[in-house]
Amino acid sequence: MKKIYRNILLIAGTGRNSGKTTLACNIIEKFSNYFEVTAVKISPHFHQGTNNLEAIDKSKGYNIYLETKKDTGKDSARMFKAGASKVYYVEVLDNCLMDAFLAIIKKIPPSSPVVCESPALRNYIIPGVFLVVDHPETKNKKAEILKWKRVADEFIDTSNRNTGTTVERLEFNKNGWWLK
Repeated sequence: MKKIYRNILLIAGTGRNSGKTTLACNIIEKFSNYFEVTAVKISPHFHQGTNNLEAIDKSKGYNIYLETKKDTGKDSARMFKAGASKVYYVEVLDNCLMDAFLAIIKKIPPSSPVVCESPALRNYIIPGVFLVVDHPETKNKKAEILKWKRVADEFIDTSNRNTGTTVERLEFNKNGWWLK
C-alpha cells in the first residue's frame, strides 16, 4: 500500500524539455515567500561533474547531493535560485528509489512544503498534488504517460510555456498541498 505524503507536490513530464523544472520553479517562487520550500530533483542517470553539489549521502544505488550554487544553469540550481531553502539532487537506480526518498524525507519536517521532480516516485507514494506536464513537441515521449495521466491531479499542456493558471490554483497549508 502506498503511503500518502500530503506535503509533497510531485511533478512528472512526458520527456525532456517538457516544462517540469519551469513549473517547479514557478511554484517555488510563489510559495517561498511564505514557507521554507524544499526542492528535490530525482534523476535515474548518474552524471560526472557534480562539483557544484555537496555530497551528503552516497550509498549503493543512489547519491544524494545538496545544491550549493544558484548560477550553474542546472535544474537544481534553477530551483535554488527560484527560492527553495534547500535543493536535493538525487541520482538513483530505479530499484533504490524508495531508499533514496526515505533518506531525504528524514531531513525535511513533515509539515514543510516539498516540490519534487520525479515521475517514477509516483509508483511508490501518493503525493498531496501530482502534476504532469506535456509539451506537444517533446520527442521520445515516455511510455508511462498514459498511466500518469490517469492519476494526475492536473495534466498541463506547456506548449505556450504558461503554467500560471495551475500555479495560481495551488495552495499549501498545515494539511499539505491541494489544488483548488
